[in-house]
Amino acid sequence: MLAKLFGIALLVVGGFVAFCLLMALIGTIFSILIFALKVAVPVVLVYLGYRLITRDRHQVTY
Repeated sequence: MLAKLFGIALLVVGGFVAFCLLMALIGTIFSILIFALKVAVPVVLVYLGYRLITRDRHQVTY
């Protein structure tokens, strides 16, 4: 009987630890996605600015 109670306690503790690790992993994934979005915005803005500046240089006239 004591072994079964100890087994249930280990299951509960192990499930709690696994849940905490899962939440940390999901939080890390979201933080990486937010970081990628923060990096992508300036890159897109620089690209659009470059395209606007060099738009007239490459026109082909026939």
